[in-house]
Amino acid sequence: MEQKRKEIIINEIKYWKKTRLLPEQYCDFLLALYTEGNRDDVERSTRQVPTWAIRATMAMIGICLPLALLVIYFTELSFVLQTLILSLFVIICFIAVRFFVQNKMLTHIALIVGALSLLLLSIRASDFYFSGSTNALAAAVMFNCFVWLLIGWRFSLMYFFISGVVGIILLISSFFI
Repeated sequence: MEQKRKEIIINEIKYWKKTRLLPEQYCDFLLALYTEGNRDDVERSTRQVPTWAIRATMAMIGICLPLALLVIYFTELSFVLQTLILSLFVIICFIAVRFFVQNKMLTHIALIVGALSLLLLSIRASDFYFSGSTNALAAAVMFNCFVWLLIGWRFSLMYFFISGVVGIILLISSFFI
C-alpha cells in the first residue's frame, strides 16, 4: 500500500479514536495493523485528569508543610500525635508524587514538601529518642541527604542531587572543624 494512503488511513483512525466513533480497542488494533506494529508516530492514549483533582492535590500539598511546622513548633501535642501527623503529611506527599508521575505531570512541589516533612519528622524523632545526642541527629540528617540523592538520581532532578551532596559534605565537615 502506498505511504500516502497509509497516512490518510492512520489519520482517519486517529480521528475516530479521538471522537469515539469506534471503541478505543478497535482503533488501537487498526493503528497497530496499519503502522505494522511501529507505533512510534502514533500518540499514546492519555487519560485526562480533571483540573479540580490537580488543584485539590496541590492545595493539600501546599497546606502540608506550613501545618507540619505549626504542629512541631507551636503546639503542645504529644510526640506520638506529632509523629502521626508528620507521617501522614509525608505519605500524602509521596502519594501525590506517584499520582503526578503516572499522569506525567510536574512533581517538584510534592517532592520538595515531602522531603522537608521527612526531614522534620526524622529530626523530631531523633531529638525525642536520643535527646541531646549529636550523633543521632547527624545520622538522621545523613539519612535525609541520602534520600535526597536517591530522589535526585531517580527523577533526574539536579537540585535534589546537589542538596544531598552539599548536605553530606557540610555534615562531614562539621565533625572535623
